[in-house]
Order: sequence, then structure tokens, then C-alpha cells
Amino acid sequence: MTQALERLSLALADRYRIERELGQGGMATVYLAEDLRHGRKVAIKVLRPELAAVIGADRFVREIRTIAALQHPHILGLIDSGEINGTAYYVMPFVEGESLRDRLNREKQLPIPDAIRIAGEVAAALDYAHRHGVIHRDIKPENILLHDGSALVADFGIALAVSSAGGSRMTETGMSLGTPHYMSPEQAMGERVITARSDVYALGAMTYEMLLGEPPFSGPTAQAIVAKVLTEAPRPLTPRRHSVPPEVEDAVLTALEKLPADRFGSAAEFAIALQDGTKARRKTAEVHHPKVVGFRQRWLVGMGLVVLPLAAFLLGRESGKSPPAPLAFGQSTKVTWDPAIEALPAISPDGRSVAYASGTAARMRVFVRSVAGGRGLALTDDTSQVQSHPRWSPDGGRVLFLQGGGVFSVPASGGADTPEVPPGRTSPVVSAAWSPDGESIGYVIGDSLFVRDGRNESRGVAGFFEPNACQWSPGGEYIACASGNAVSMVPGSLFGNLSPSQIVTVRVTDGVVTSVTDSLSVNQSPIWSPDGRWLYFVSNRFGPRDIFAAAMSGGRRTGPAIRLTTGLNAHTISLAVDGSRLAFASLEIESNAWSIPLPANPPATASGETQLTFGVQLVETADISSDGRWLVYDSDLGGNADLYRMALPNGTPERLTTDPSDDFFPDISPDGKEIAFHSWRGGSRDIYVLPLDGGPIQQVSSSPRQESTASWSPDGTQLTFADFAGRGGIWIAKRVDGVWQPPVLRLDHGVWPRWSPDGKFLSFSSNLIRGSIWMMPADSGPPRPVADSTGPYGVFSDQPLWSPDGRSILTRSTNQNGDATFWSVPLNGAAPRLLLTFNGAGAKPSRGGWGIYGNRIIYTAPAQHSDVWVMEVQKQSN
Repeated sequence: MTQALERLSLALADRYRIERELGQGGMATVYLAEDLRHGRKVAIKVLRPELAAVIGADRFVREIRTIAALQHPHILGLIDSGEINGTAYYVMPFVEGESLRDRLNREKQLPIPDAIRIAGEVAAALDYAHRHGVIHRDIKPENILLHDGSALVADFGIALAVSSAGGSRMTETGMSLGTPHYMSPEQAMGERVITARSDVYALGAMTYEMLLGEPPFSGPTAQAIVAKVLTEAPRPLTPRRHSVPPEVEDAVLTALEKLPADRFGSAAEFAIALQDGTKARRKTAEVHHPKVVGFRQRWLVGMGLVVLPLAAFLLGRESGKSPPAPLAFGQSTKVTWDPAIEALPAISPDGRSVAYASGTAARMRVFVRSVAGGRGLALTDDTSQVQSHPRWSPDGGRVLFLQGGGVFSVPASGGADTPEVPPGRTSPVVSAAWSPDGESIGYVIGDSLFVRDGRNESRGVAGFFEPNACQWSPGGEYIACASGNAVSMVPGSLFGNLSPSQIVTVRVTDGVVTSVTDSLSVNQSPIWSPDGRWLYFVSNRFGPRDIFAAAMSGGRRTGPAIRLTTGLNAHTISLAVDGSRLAFASLEIESNAWSIPLPANPPATASGETQLTFGVQLVETADISSDGRWLVYDSDLGGNADLYRMALPNGTPERLTTDPSDDFFPDISPDGKEIAFHSWRGGSRDIYVLPLDGGPIQQVSSSPRQESTASWSPDGTQLTFADFAGRGGIWIAKRVDGVWQPPVLRLDHGVWPRWSPDGKFLSFSSNLIRGSIWMMPADSGPPRPVADSTGPYGVFSDQPLWSPDGRSILTRSTNQNGDATFWSVPLNGAAPRLLLTFNGAGAKPSRGGWGIYGNRIIYTAPAQHSDVWVMEVQKQSN
């Protein structure tokens, strides 16, 4: 073992076990290691010492954290980074497989469909990164990994981090950023400002090599190659490989134009031109590929309930033919109108009836109602449980539904129910659907998708983040699911939650998971067209929840999604087997911030509520500054969740964030100068800090975990927050000299952590023992229980807060009647004391976060309403 490897192994021994060196590159040495905490193989890249000495290892680590938030199915993510032995390291997943360079060395030229597919997957990764302000700068076959044939872009933004950290001092290292064969002319000339079109050039050069077996320019030295990049035109492709379609050649050569303005405007446009045969022209930016530009303009603006024939042509082909046009809608009919929540509709195979769930979060039943009119028929006897998520059998004879954590079925005309799938040992079933042949049931428990076959035997198909709302494709080869924000589908306080999610498909035979959408907005309720060539889903990417369509082939999306409706505000959708009708639930949720005084003589019935915010909006969490002057809160008033502040008592709201991703859970710093919050702007939940003086937003956490609900320490130097996935986890991040250090895991389970007034302890709820409250020292030491749901005083469920004097923990709960209650739990072991009960009508706290300011409770009070509608589908032709 070399001396450098020994030092590295010793320094990282508590986290990683170094196994061997994998290779050396221009910037780093790569080692294979085992992640001891998670039991997985990883690749650790250690920056060249001379490079780290020039640019500064600590600065490199700070710069790389800005790009670590990129989360995309075709981007190899960043797991960890740090400074060690005078240099910097960063950790990525270890990918079994080969690089594109390995495959090119073996095959020289790739089959044309493979080359176009790989280029399209890399383009999707680049387009996602470009929209988040990150340029790769070093696209080349060595940086493209092939995992099960799918492309993963590696070292994403590493060149940018090196450049940003090193600046003009990079010349001292004797190295350049970029590789001459794939370097754009402007990058070769050393221009300081590099745009996304430079990556488009590199991808064009790489596609050229995949098709011909050699890059567009070569030479004996780097200088000779650069000279050709600057002065020569690439040779045409078709004279050397006649099978390359002229349109594909035209697209590649357009990407290789010398002037950035003459290339495609985005990687997505290049991918569309490659995959859909769109004629690209190599003249000026004004005459570039008019079909593509015209399509993108119409897609971004949206056309309401209008079919886009051109978009349908561009969006994908199967066996050389474009798919039929997506749905166009006609007459809409309101099927339900009762005061209760009527949601989660499933239309019968013949389109004549709708099954739906109706009731409240505490009691819900499944009904069937004819689209033509009449009363709803309850399918089961009266029950005190929550029945939900009805799904029809393929023959229309039975209805599947969820109850008590398991799956049941019942005759469509009503009667005795039959157990189909028992509850999971650790969590309930959250989604279930019959296969097209009626022999199998696909169902979800936790983060796993299972299939139960006709012999009543179950097997695991795939594991991924929070699968929900799953549906089989018509041929049974794939199951489409939403991934993330599963609580938005569960009747309760977070029903209709706005957290982002994505649509994925799962191949039933081998469990391969393929992303259909990103995870930057709400994407939910996927359903297939009768022929399986379109996937429809609900998304709020343009504001209200509308229906979108994505052309599909082989479980993969073949083009951008088309918006089919405008302002529909659908929650879930269901399509009849013959495609004649579509049912949807129009869920409306309104929530504002309120406050109420703590009673002088508890227990008491709630009274004296004061409304703080007004308007038709969804406010989930609000906080008040320590001086009582400002209210900060999240709201979807602008179309997605952003942060707002308002001078109390009745100032004008000021919008603080405008990112198209959602921002939630603001917490004001003790000095009132900053707001901590969590956001999906990086692709998953991460913690950010917003200075109120206009300074740049600071990113505190960056990982695939689901970090959320940040809380400031009393001295303002630390933040604690939780991982909301799985069993949870409590983390602490410290700020040193104005820079946020990497978060440290304090406890491997738990949610809703909060600091004690003296900063010495943390309170939290446990994900391991439902309804329990715990506390622990903030720095070290084991946690101890404070209260749990097994006691005689009620259910202590969530979000424990400290009393101002630090002698007790306050918690919000729900009693057996479904009424919201607030309790005080003394730390000396005395009996918990009921403070407030919200019963009857009025503004009840049942959603989002809550807080304490002085002698008042700050909370949000939602009102939900949902009805079921059915829309006629107009007949379409190819």
C-alpha cells in the first residue's frame, strides 16, 4: 500500500474502508471504497495535491457543495466531500459497468439507436443542470458511465468547482479545464464566460464519435487539435456512414457550429432534433429548426384543453410512426357534490360508473355512483375505519380498496369484503391495483413495490423513494408510480400536500426504474392510455394542478410533457379502459395562519383565535420574529410554495423567494436577520438560509436525503433539522466564520427536532415508536423518552416544542373524537396536562407546523373540499 493510500485510509477509517486504487486522471486519483455506514461501494476521488495547493482544498469543498444538490436519473450524484491531508476529496456512488470510452474502445462505432439514446440521456442531464445554473465543461466519453445500458454523467460540475475555486491561479497547475477533442471553440480560446451551448458542442462532438468511431477533430498534439477546433469544419457523417439519417447528421453538425449562437439553444433541443428527426438547419439562430422552437413555445405557454398535433408528432415514435394524439376533452360533468371530501376516483372499465372515497380524515367509505346520475352506493357495511383508493377489477366486477393498512376487495354492487393483502409489518399498504389480466395485484409498502400473483404469493419488484398511486400499463409489462410525497395521497391532515414528487415506470420482470419527470414540482397520479403509448399525470409545474401527457416507448418518455388542461386543479385522475371518459377529483385546500392565547386556567376550550393572514392560499407553516414585529410564512399564492413576510398586525405581504421549486417551513433566526427553510430547488429536500438584507441564499445541506424542518439554536450559530425519509434522522450544522460546515448526524432516527431555550437539549418525535416524544443533549449522550401514546392522557403525536421557561415540552395531538388538542409535558416526570381543545367548527390546527410566541400559539388552519368530475374524451386519430 502506498504512503498516500495509507494516510487516506487512516484519515477516513471511521466512514470508509479503502480497498484499492481504480485509476488516475488529470485532476484526481480514484479509489474504490466501502461506505461503512450504509454498506455500499463508493468511488472516492482525491484531488491532485498540487492542484489542491494552488486552488485551496477548503475553497474547493465549499464550491463543490453548490453543485452537490443536482439530483437527476442520468447524473451520478455526489455523496460526500471534505478536506484531508492538505487536499480535497469527494465521494460518488460506485457504478458497476463500463464507461462510454470503454465501449467505444471495444466497438469503435455504436449502433445508431444506441448512440441517439445515450446522447438523449446525457442531454436530459445537461438540460436539467443548465436550468439550475450549472455547466459541466468537460463532457467526454470518459465521464459517461453506462449502468445497465443507461447513461450516467459523472464529475458533474467538478471542472466548474475547480475553476471557481482556482480562478486565474489555475494556470499555475499547468492543466486546462476541458478535453481538446470535445472542447468548444470559446472554451479553447480561454473565454471566461462559458454558457450551456459549450456543453451542447461537447455533446455534439461525443455523438459524432459514437456514430463514426472518431471525434470530429484529431491531431498529434493538443495544440494541433485546438487549431482545428478553431479553424476547420467537421467532415460530414453520411459519406462515411451511409446509414446515418441526414436529419441526424444535420443535428450533430448544428451542435458543432463554431459560433455559440449558431448551435442549438439548449441540450433539450439537440435531443429532440436527434430523436425525432426534426430538420435542423445550420444557418443562423433565427432560422434554426423552426419546428422545434415553435413546439417549445406552444408547450411552455400551454393551450388549455386543446390538442397539439405538432407536439404529438415531435414527442416520440414507435416503429417509425408517431403515436396518436394525446387526449382532448369535451363536456365535464360534476358527479358528486356533498359537503364531505369526495376524492380518489376510479372510473369503471366501461366508463359508466365511478368509485370514490367519501368522508373525513377520521372516517371514510368507498362509494360507487353512476355517471348518468343517482345516489352513491356504499360498497361495505358502516365502518369506523378509513376506506380509500378504490380500483376496479379489469372485468368491472369487483372494487379493490385500502383499509386498516391492508388491501380488500368487494363486489361492485356491494357486499362482503375479501382480504387480499395484509398490512405490512412496519407500515401500511399505500397503493394497490389489479394487473390487466386480473391475476395479480401490485401494491406498495414503505419504499418497496410488490406483486402478488394468482397463487397468492408475493415478490418484491423494486425499491425506490415513497412509491404511491401506482398503475399497470395495458400490456402488464410496466407499472407507473409517483415517487415521493406519498402523504398527499393519504386521507388526513396532509392530504393534497404540495411537496414535489416525480413519475417513474418500473419494469415488472426485473424492477428497472426509469424516471419520466423530474422531482422539482408535484407530479402524481400516473395513468396509461389504452394503447400504452401515452402516460398521463397531474402536475403543478405551471401553477394549478393540471393534466399532462408524455409519449412513451418501452417504459421511457420520448419527449417533453404536454400540458392538456389549464386551471383544472385536479388531485388524481382515472381513465376508462376504452379511453372514452376521464374522472378526476377537484381538490381545493385553503389555509391561513392564526394565533390563539394559551389559557390562564387550563384545560380550556379554544377561544380568542386571531387570523393573521388572509386570502385564497395554502399556508402550511408560519413563524414570528423574536421582537414580534414580523410574521414569515410559506404560501402557494404565486402558484407554488414561496416564502413571504408581513409586518404585524396587518401589513402588506412581501414575497421573499421566487424559485419555481417549492420553499417551505420558514424559521426566523434569533436576531431576525435570516430565515432557514427547506426547498426542492436542488431536486430533493435540502436546508437553505435566506439573509433578509438581500444577500445570496446559503445552502446548508446537499444530499439525496430528505432534510427538512430546520430550527435555529438560541445563539444563532447552529441549525438542527431532520431527514423525513424512512426512520428519520436528526442532524446539526454549524456555521464557522460565516461558512456552513457539513452537517453532522446526531441521531439516526427521529423527526421535528427543536432546541431548548438554553441550547443544551433537543426535543423530537420518534419514527420508531409512533406518538412518542423524546429529548437528548444537543452535543452527545443518549435520548430519553418524555411521553408516548400508550399513556392514559391521550395521543402525543407530533412537533414537540419547548415551553419558554424550558421546564416542559408542548405538543399538538388529536383526541379520540378527532379534535385537535395541545398538551404540556413536564420534564420532571409529572403527569401531562391538557391545555387546549379545539372542538366544533372554527379554525382548527390540523396541518403544517406550529409555534409559540410569548403566551400565544401560532398555527395554520386548513379547510378542504373535493368533488368528483367526469370529462368526456374526444375521439382522436393518428
